[in-house]
Amino acid sequence: MKYLIFFLLPLTAFAQEISGKVYDSESTVKGIDVYNISQKTIAYTDGEGNFTIYAAVGDTLSFHSTFHNPKIIMLTKEDFEDTMIVELIKTVNKLKEILLENNIDPNDFNAGKQEESIDKTITEDSKVNPHLYSTSSQYGFDIVRIVGMVSKLIKGKKTKPSPVQLLNAASLDSLFKNDEFFNQNLLIHDLKIPKSQQQLFFDYCESSEINKELTEKENKLELLEELVILSKEHQKVMQFSDED
Repeated sequence: MKYLIFFLLPLTAFAQEISGKVYDSESTVKGIDVYNISQKTIAYTDGEGNFTIYAAVGDTLSFHSTFHNPKIIMLTKEDFEDTMIVELIKTVNKLKEILLENNIDPNDFNAGKQEESIDKTITEDSKVNPHLYSTSSQYGFDIVRIVGMVSKLIKGKKTKPSPVQLLNAASLDSLFKNDEFFNQNLLIHDLKIPKSQQQLFFDYCESSEINKELTEKENKLELLEELVILSKEHQKVMQFSDED
């Protein structure tokens, strides 16, 4: 009888609550359908992109909306240990690209006119710079001169890579005080960094040598992922120091 009751228990008895936050390239996203395919349950993100749903390790969650590409995630044990971060890709940008491409009129491009315009430009330039169009070879071109010109052009375009600028603690402190996205709410509730440890966390991040380019708008999701990893590391360091 005991074994019979055990097998009659629904799968949801082994489920637990999992919390997460959904972003796209601009901000958090509200109204996203969060569907547990395994358990046949559904939830939605709130105004801050947060969601909570019952699930178990191995369950499959589906995230989708009208303006985002769907995303399927199979849950692992690590997903239940902290706030789950989910990034969706907007479909609006792709639609705009299609619309722009459809607006191109093929009649606007005329190959004959384009070739005629190029020939005219070369003819006019040859009158001003005849030395560039000398014909010392049997094919009508000074091959050595042309190769030399191309070589100089390529060398002239080579530039030394600029040194990587790193994000320091002061910049992080300023970011979380002034940015709408990286704010105190995210720092305290999502990254789990209390006010008393924030400066220590910023110092820890500085020692981890984060590229300052991640603070730019188009890279903020990469910065968020980096901060989530560092916050977990920081928590373990603080826990270890408290034990000592």
